Amino acid sequence: MIRIISAGFVAVAMNVAALAERSTGDAIVPLGKLDGFWRYSAALGPFHEEGQGLDVVPDCMSQGDFPYRKRPYAREALFADHLSMVRILGGFSDEGKKGAVVQQRDLAYRDASGKILYRMELLAPRLKPYLESEYTNLTIVLDNVPWCFPDKPASVYLGQKSPPRDAQEWSAFIQEVCRELVRIMGGEQANRLRFRVGTENGSRKRFDGTHADYVRHYGNTAAAVRSILPNAQVGCYNISGVSMKAMTDSHNESHNVNAFELAKHCFSASPQAIPFDWVAYSRYYRPGDDPLTHARTCREVWDAFENCVPELKGGSREIQEFGIAPWGEVDKGTFASAEPGVLGAALTCQMMLRLREAGIDRLWHWSVLDRYRNAANKLVNVPTGEAWLLSILESMRDGESFLLSPVQESPHGTRHLALAARLGDRVIILFSSYNPNASMHASERAAFNLPPQLESLANRKPSYVRLDWESSVHDTIRRDLAAAKLLKDDFVSRPDRLGIIRQMGLDREAEKLIGSKQDAYDKLWIDSLTLKPMDSKSYSISSRTLTINLAAPELLLLSIDADGKK
Repeated sequence: MIRIISAGFVAVAMNVAALAERSTGDAIVPLGKLDGFWRYSAALGPFHEEGQGLDVVPDCMSQGDFPYRKRPYAREALFADHLSMVRILGGFSDEGKKGAVVQQRDLAYRDASGKILYRMELLAPRLKPYLESEYTNLTIVLDNVPWCFPDKPASVYLGQKSPPRDAQEWSAFIQEVCRELVRIMGGEQANRLRFRVGTENGSRKRFDGTHADYVRHYGNTAAAVRSILPNAQVGCYNISGVSMKAMTDSHNESHNVNAFELAKHCFSASPQAIPFDWVAYSRYYRPGDDPLTHARTCREVWDAFENCVPELKGGSREIQEFGIAPWGEVDKGTFASAEPGVLGAALTCQMMLRLREAGIDRLWHWSVLDRYRNAANKLVNVPTGEAWLLSILESMRDGESFLLSPVQESPHGTRHLALAARLGDRVIILFSSYNPNASMHASERAAFNLPPQLESLANRKPSYVRLDWESSVHDTIRRDLAAAKLLKDDFVSRPDRLGIIRQMGLDREAEKLIGSKQDAYDKLWIDSLTLKPMDSKSYSISSRTLTINLAAPELLLLSIDADGKK
């Protein structure tokens, strides 16, 4: 394995704490205009022909004071304008299947004479569901090299992981893929595409080659794309296990590809630079994690890229996989839960806000709906706590925004954080209350200093919406399953944790019960997003400070008319 660590990286590693200081400890942090940095998601192969990632929007989400703005199509990727098309080339896993059958879905194959031939007719059906819903803003993910290209193909559960053996064969294939994209989408749209070379290729689990192998593979791929689509953006894989220690440790066998050295190579290549148009990570987390620590780690590495490669300053900071990852706890032999209720929403809110403070430009989320089948075997989508959170953030878009930290730390270790946005005469403030100890639920009064732009809020009467255990649909579903004795034992023994319906419930009887109560859950969702007058005992607003009662976990929004209207 080739590991190249320059002296410059040692200096960066020694100074990362200083680089992060400016983003922590400030009670008021201006964030500028709040754009929709969360409006990104992914569509996964081998299910593109089915429109994986596209959902039916539940009717309840179009009601209340924060209605979802639906596209004029039957299905869509909620809260997303841009999709990553993952595993679109083929190279699907052959585990448990006949390899020949799986390989017939590859866009390329080798005939009996050894010549590479194409199945480009398979590409249009994979794009069709998304183009029909007007998703043309896409990242084409060039991962899972088809089985015919490597000298010694190898598979993990996500697909073929070995690099191609012949650069010319591979380049010709990628050029043909790009030509087919032009035929499908038109030249103008195709030239706006982004191309990602791999998925989490920084380890042998996902890229079974050396650092030098990946550098060659990346350069060949980027050149092939640009030869047909000169305006397309190209970037490397989303980096997994991001930290300065992991990425600069020469003895770390889990990182066989060095993304720092790749970036330096791309901008020093002759005769012209190889495109390297973003720095992206995967970032997963679970209850008990500290959002500030996660964001600090991400910022340190983003800053390190910019310090080592000055051309990256001002470039896009991205997280292309994001969310609560229950499988991480399974690997450690501890409890696993997807947390689609208030705990997960409060934690996710703070993760998103801290990452925004760290400078993130684009954040990809997974589906925000929970699927189950009712007694009639109809597939039903239930919005999660993350959908509630994104509904609120959508209402704050384009506002002048500020991140507010509490004046004092919580005596119970609860993390309090707020996002304030001013939109004309209206101010919206979203509070998140999250405790890493999921069993700690103390309510307390938290004070936040206000920026000068919001000091006119004194004596105004706010309205509110709240997500807590009582108003959260999934927390209510959990209680209903427990009352009917249809809650799995793992969750009975862990009353502080929450899963999706099929994770918590006992088989079909649980789904049938939920289906019988669906109307009540829809009403609960609508009510949780319908503004109500705020009890004056629950808050106080002076010219400089807002004080409010917050329980853990909880999301609370205040809507205030800043011009004195009530």
